Amino acid sequence: MVNQMTRLLEGKAALVTGGARGIGRGIAQVLLDRGARVVVASRTQSDLDEAVDVLSPHGEVSAYRADVSDPASVAELFDVAVERLGGLDVFVGSHGVYNATVPVLDLQKEQWDRTLAINLTGNFLCGQAAARRMVDHGRQGRIVFISSINGLTAEMNAADYNTSKGGLHLLTKTMALDLAEYGITVNAVAPGWIQSPMSQGYLSEDLLAGKERVNAQRRVGMPVDIGSAAAWLAQDDAGYVTGSTIVVDGGQMAEMFIPTG
Repeated sequence: MVNQMTRLLEGKAALVTGGARGIGRGIAQVLLDRGARVVVASRTQSDLDEAVDVLSPHGEVSAYRADVSDPASVAELFDVAVERLGGLDVFVGSHGVYNATVPVLDLQKEQWDRTLAINLTGNFLCGQAAARRMVDHGRQGRIVFISSINGLTAEMNAADYNTSKGGLHLLTKTMALDLAEYGITVNAVAPGWIQSPMSQGYLSEDLLAGKERVNAQRRVGMPVDIGSAAAWLAQDDAGYVTGSTIVVDGGQMAEMFIPTG
């Protein structure tokens, strides 16, 4: 009975972009642990090779190299994933870039364009490709975008990143409306601080040890924390949840800043 309760995605076909490391790999691990068959995608082949080695003990996983900002690469990725998996039930968009060191007065158009191309346009391309294949195969699938609490509030020196995540939340809502007639749900997960290669340079030892308070739980989250939320949204029993953004941040967004003196 315990095994049946934990493997609620048994046999589901899932694709995770950005799945080679960090949050994406944590999501892939949870999906595998719950019984899904998973294809992970990334731009870097060495990361994909390592991910397959790490994830294989958890279930049936394979990898494919792709650039989510390139429509042709996205189309090829989804064609390969559908061929390998025999269809597509779950898509999780966990790819992204982040840089919170450039004030808006110094932000160059090249960085702005790159961030939006990957974080926002890349999710549009992948979400659309996923939905098309779900509709073509008559599957009432699940689309989950991994966003950020930066889409709900703003961080200094991160205009491009904040904007990309705010746009992703409205893309989530719009796709949820447009795809509801096909039985496809579309949701987003907005993480707070998570230990990952992307955040590594921003997390102090005191923060990681809980000596510096970043949220009510006094801890930095792990990739599997986001994986658990994404996996729940991918399950059949979350079918009435669509167009929503689920915040997973240890209580960071729930707390008002109070000056101490």
